[in-house]
Amino acid sequence: MYVLAGTLAAADLAVVTDACAELGLAVHHDDHEVADDVMLCALHRTGGEAVEPSPAEVRRRGGYPIAVLDSVSATGVLGALTEGYAFALATPLRRPRVVAALGYLKSVAPPEPAQRLTLAPGLLRSPSRQTPVTAAEAGLLRALANKPGQIVSRTELAGAAGDEDVNAVVSVLRRKLADIDSGAKILKVPHLGFRLVGTVEDTR
Repeated sequence: MYVLAGTLAAADLAVVTDACAELGLAVHHDDHEVADDVMLCALHRTGGEAVEPSPAEVRRRGGYPIAVLDSVSATGVLGALTEGYAFALATPLRRPRVVAALGYLKSVAPPEPAQRLTLAPGLLRSPSRQTPVTAAEAGLLRALANKPGQIVSRTELAGAAGDEDVNAVVSVLRRKLADIDSGAKILKVPHLGFRLVGTVEDTR
Protein backbone atom coordinates (compact mmCIF):
# COMPACT_ATOMS: atom_id res chain seq x y z
CA MET A 1 0.00 0.00 0.00
CA TYR A 2 1.13 3.54 -0.62
CA VAL A 3 0.33 7.11 0.38
CA LEU A 4 0.07 9.86 -2.22
CA ALA A 5 1.38 13.16 -0.87
CA GLY A 6 2.35 15.29 -3.84
CA THR A 7 0.65 18.55 -2.85
CA LEU A 8 2.06 18.89 0.68
CA ALA A 9 4.53 21.50 1.86
CA ALA A 10 8.08 20.24 2.38
CA ALA A 11 7.86 20.11 6.19
CA ASP A 12 4.56 18.21 6.13
CA LEU A 13 5.87 15.85 3.47
CA ALA A 14 8.88 15.03 5.68
CA VAL A 15 6.53 14.16 8.56
CA VAL A 16 4.39 11.94 6.33
CA THR A 17 7.49 10.22 4.92
CA ASP A 18 8.77 9.43 8.44
CA ALA A 19 5.36 8.16 9.55
CA CYS A 20 5.04 5.94 6.48
CA ALA A 21 8.53 4.51 7.04
CA GLU A 22 7.46 3.49 10.55
CA LEU A 23 4.29 1.84 9.20
CA GLY A 24 5.89 0.12 6.20
CA LEU A 25 4.04 2.26 3.65
CA ALA A 26 5.49 3.70 0.47
CA VAL A 27 5.13 7.43 -0.26
CA HIS A 28 4.69 8.77 -3.77
CA HIS A 29 4.54 12.35 -5.04
CA ASP A 30 3.09 11.53 -8.44
CA ASP A 31 0.37 8.99 -8.96
CA HIS A 32 1.67 8.19 -12.44
CA GLU A 33 4.86 6.66 -11.00
CA VAL A 34 2.93 3.90 -9.22
CA ALA A 35 2.24 0.48 -10.72
CA ASP A 36 0.91 -2.73 -9.18
CA ASP A 37 0.16 -1.28 -5.77
CA VAL A 38 -2.90 -0.12 -3.83
CA MET A 39 -3.44 3.46 -2.70
CA LEU A 40 -4.23 3.71 1.00
CA CYS A 41 -4.89 7.45 0.94
CA ALA A 42 -4.07 10.74 -0.75
CA LEU A 43 -3.18 13.75 1.41
CA HIS A 44 -3.98 17.05 -0.31
CA ARG A 45 -3.14 20.51 0.94
CA THR A 46 -6.41 22.30 0.35
CA GLY A 47 -6.52 25.87 -0.76
CA GLY A 48 -9.37 26.18 -3.19
CA GLU A 49 -7.40 24.88 -6.18
CA ALA A 50 -8.34 21.69 -7.97
CA VAL A 51 -6.16 18.70 -7.04
CA GLU A 52 -5.33 15.50 -8.89
CA PRO A 53 -6.45 12.89 -8.31
CA SER A 54 -9.64 14.46 -7.04
CA PRO A 55 -11.24 13.19 -3.83
CA ALA A 56 -13.87 11.43 -5.94
CA GLU A 57 -11.18 9.68 -8.00
CA VAL A 58 -9.30 8.62 -4.87
CA ARG A 59 -12.50 7.10 -3.49
CA ARG A 60 -13.27 5.41 -6.81
CA ARG A 61 -9.92 3.66 -6.61
CA GLY A 62 -10.61 2.50 -3.05
CA GLY A 63 -8.44 5.01 -1.18
CA TYR A 64 -9.20 7.64 1.43
CA PRO A 65 -8.91 11.33 0.45
CA ILE A 66 -7.50 13.36 3.38
CA ALA A 67 -7.58 17.15 3.47
CA VAL A 68 -4.65 18.97 5.08
CA LEU A 69 -6.04 22.29 6.30
CA ASP A 70 -4.24 25.47 7.31
CA SER A 71 -6.19 25.33 10.56
CA VAL A 72 -8.95 23.21 12.03
CA SER A 73 -12.30 24.94 12.25
CA ALA A 74 -15.85 23.71 11.94
CA THR A 75 -16.21 25.63 8.68
CA GLY A 76 -12.96 24.25 7.26
CA VAL A 77 -13.73 20.64 8.17
CA LEU A 78 -17.29 20.90 6.87
CA GLY A 79 -15.99 22.41 3.63
CA ALA A 80 -13.50 19.55 3.21
CA LEU A 81 -16.18 16.92 3.83
CA THR A 82 -18.47 18.67 1.37
CA GLU A 83 -15.70 18.51 -1.24
CA GLY A 84 -15.52 14.74 -0.77
CA TYR A 85 -12.67 14.33 1.71
CA ALA A 86 -12.99 11.50 4.23
CA PHE A 87 -10.81 13.05 6.95
CA ALA A 88 -9.09 16.33 7.76
CA LEU A 89 -5.76 17.10 9.44
CA ALA A 90 -4.23 20.47 10.26
CA THR A 91 -0.82 21.74 9.18
CA PRO A 92 1.81 21.67 10.54
CA LEU A 93 1.41 17.90 10.64
CA ARG A 94 2.63 16.12 13.78
CA ARG A 95 4.22 12.70 13.47
CA PRO A 96 2.27 10.92 16.28
CA ARG A 97 -1.04 12.09 14.82
CA VAL A 98 -0.11 11.03 11.30
CA VAL A 99 1.16 7.63 12.51
CA ALA A 100 -2.09 7.10 14.41
CA ALA A 101 -4.29 8.11 11.47
CA LEU A 102 -2.45 6.12 8.80
CA GLY A 103 -1.95 3.15 11.14
CA TYR A 104 -5.69 3.05 11.77
CA LEU A 105 -6.51 3.13 8.07
CA LYS A 106 -3.95 0.45 7.27
CA SER A 107 -4.86 -2.00 10.03
CA VAL A 108 -8.54 -1.36 10.79
CA ALA A 109 -10.03 0.03 7.60
CA PRO A 110 -7.79 -0.92 4.67
CA PRO A 111 -9.14 -0.08 1.22
CA GLU A 112 -11.14 -2.85 -0.43
CA PRO A 113 -8.59 -3.47 -3.24
CA ALA A 114 -5.97 -4.27 -0.57
CA GLN A 115 -8.22 -7.07 0.72
CA ARG A 116 -8.06 -9.02 -2.55
CA LEU A 117 -5.80 -12.07 -2.58
CA THR A 118 -4.77 -14.59 -5.21
CA LEU A 119 -4.03 -18.17 -4.10
CA ALA A 120 -1.88 -20.14 -6.52
CA PRO A 121 -0.23 -23.51 -5.87
CA GLY A 122 2.23 -22.84 -3.05
CA LEU A 123 1.88 -19.06 -3.31
CA LEU A 124 -0.31 -16.29 -1.87
CA ARG A 125 -0.36 -12.87 -3.59
CA SER A 126 -1.65 -9.44 -2.64
CA PRO A 127 -1.81 -6.62 -5.19
CA SER A 128 1.81 -5.70 -4.39
CA ARG A 129 3.62 -8.69 -2.82
CA GLN A 130 3.63 -12.46 -2.50
CA THR A 131 4.65 -15.15 -0.02
CA PRO A 132 4.92 -18.95 -0.09
CA VAL A 133 2.23 -20.97 1.69
CA THR A 134 2.08 -24.58 2.85
CA ALA A 135 -0.67 -27.00 1.87
CA ALA A 136 -2.21 -26.62 5.34
CA GLU A 137 -2.23 -22.83 5.09
CA ALA A 138 -3.71 -22.90 1.59
CA GLY A 139 -6.36 -25.42 2.64
CA LEU A 140 -7.44 -23.37 5.63
CA LEU A 141 -7.54 -20.13 3.64
CA ARG A 142 -9.53 -21.84 0.90
CA ALA A 143 -12.08 -23.10 3.44
CA LEU A 144 -12.56 -19.56 4.76
CA ALA A 145 -12.76 -18.07 1.27
CA ASN A 146 -15.41 -20.59 0.22
CA LYS A 147 -17.74 -19.08 2.84
CA PRO A 148 -17.19 -15.33 2.41
CA GLY A 149 -18.03 -13.38 5.55
CA GLN A 150 -19.34 -16.50 7.28
CA ILE A 151 -18.02 -18.20 10.42
CA VAL A 152 -16.21 -21.47 9.69
CA SER A 153 -15.94 -23.93 12.57
CA ARG A 154 -12.63 -25.14 13.98
CA THR A 155 -13.58 -28.70 13.04
CA GLU A 156 -14.05 -27.77 9.40
CA LEU A 157 -10.86 -25.71 9.35
CA ALA A 158 -8.87 -28.52 10.97
CA GLY A 159 -10.01 -30.88 8.22
CA ALA A 160 -9.08 -28.35 5.54
CA ALA A 161 -5.65 -27.89 7.13
CA GLY A 162 -4.89 -31.62 7.18
CA ASP A 163 -5.62 -31.86 10.92
CA GLU A 164 -2.84 -29.42 11.80
CA ASP A 165 -3.37 -27.13 14.78
CA VAL A 166 -5.84 -24.47 13.64
CA ASN A 167 -4.53 -21.76 15.98
CA ALA A 168 -0.97 -22.28 14.76
CA VAL A 169 -1.96 -22.20 11.07
CA VAL A 170 -4.11 -19.09 11.55
CA SER A 171 -1.28 -17.37 13.43
CA VAL A 172 1.17 -18.03 10.58
CA LEU A 173 -1.37 -16.91 7.96
CA ARG A 174 -2.03 -13.66 9.81
CA ARG A 175 1.70 -12.91 9.85
CA LYS A 176 1.98 -13.70 6.16
CA LEU A 177 -0.96 -11.44 5.34
CA ALA A 178 0.84 -8.63 7.15
CA ASP A 179 4.12 -9.47 5.38
CA ILE A 180 2.52 -9.05 1.95
CA ASP A 181 0.84 -5.78 2.97
CA SER A 182 -2.64 -7.26 2.64
CA GLY A 183 -5.73 -5.67 4.11
CA ALA A 184 -7.42 -9.07 4.39
CA LYS A 185 -8.04 -10.31 7.95
CA ILE A 186 -8.76 -13.62 9.63
CA LEU A 187 -11.03 -12.85 12.57
CA LYS A 188 -11.63 -15.12 15.54
CA VAL A 189 -15.23 -15.54 16.68
CA PRO A 190 -15.01 -16.87 20.26
CA HIS A 191 -16.41 -20.38 20.74
CA LEU A 192 -17.53 -20.58 17.11
CA GLY A 193 -14.56 -20.44 14.74
CA PHE A 194 -13.03 -17.94 12.31
CA ARG A 195 -14.12 -15.83 9.37
CA LEU A 196 -12.28 -14.10 6.55
CA VAL A 197 -12.56 -10.40 5.73
CA GLY A 198 -11.40 -10.14 2.13
CA THR A 199 -11.65 -12.09 -1.10
CA VAL A 200 -9.49 -14.88 -2.49
CA GLU A 201 -9.18 -15.87 -6.12
CA ASP A 202 -8.13 -19.52 -6.25
CA THR A 203 -6.11 -20.27 -9.42
CA ARG A 204 -5.31 -23.93 -8.79
